[in-house]
Amino acid sequence: MTDQEHIRIFDSQGEDYKQAFQIFLNHTDQKRNAKRWLQQVVDDLPVRQVFVDAGAGNGELTRAFTAAFDRTIAIEPNTFLLNQLQQTVPTAEAIGLPILSAQPSAPGDLVLSSHTFYYIPTDEWLAHLERLASWMSPTGVTIIVLQNRESGCMNMFHHFFSHRFELRRMVDQFRVKHGNQYEVMTTLDPAHVDTPDLPSTYAVAEFMLNLLGIEQAPRRKDVEAYIQSHFALPGGGYRIPVHQDFLQIRAKGHVFGSGKLPA
Repeated sequence: MTDQEHIRIFDSQGEDYKQAFQIFLNHTDQKRNAKRWLQQVVDDLPVRQVFVDAGAGNGELTRAFTAAFDRTIAIEPNTFLLNQLQQTVPTAEAIGLPILSAQPSAPGDLVLSSHTFYYIPTDEWLAHLERLASWMSPTGVTIIVLQNRESGCMNMFHHFFSHRFELRRMVDQFRVKHGNQYEVMTTLDPAHVDTPDLPSTYAVAEFMLNLLGIEQAPRRKDVEAYIQSHFALPGGGYRIPVHQDFLQIRAKGHVFGSGKLPA
């Protein structure tokens, strides 16, 4: 097996991963759209004292909303990312523990976990969701962000690894156990990766396929063929749908905001 024959297997702290991630960021509206969507939710909150970001990563998204709250508590168990987080958001109270071990010092008016559940075993998703909801203030909201299971990105992931991230199943389980306490709503937010050529599209595909640890790397030619078949545009260039699901949980009796993007 050589790097030329198969996709690369990235070290999440290595330079190749960082470069591929940057190519993704340079060509997608996903994070921009997510920030706009979340800003609408934040603006609708009746109280904005505490923001809890669970799985804060390098703190980029954390920083976007810190100024809207009196306090920010950021949870990130990865030591490398935790160090970046503390540099990006030095005012945040940083907790270097997993979600099930962390104990935030105050209830959150916004409890956010963005693109974190991929790295949690699926049989532990419900326990993690319950833990996050338990940190929420009486008038607050808990939000989980995850790729939509039918997005182009997730369809490609399923094609090569026969795996999907099933948010709906966890939501159903949560409703069965806690539907008398909480209102639950899932909203789809469209987003895309638009790239001008095959090399940049392939780099993004490699990044996406490295979402979980890879035991058997797909062949490069198979990934390129999939890209051409599913993401090539008639007029040139490529488009990968990376739509996101936003799961909102609130205590019964509190009305959801519009959930719409601001004009």
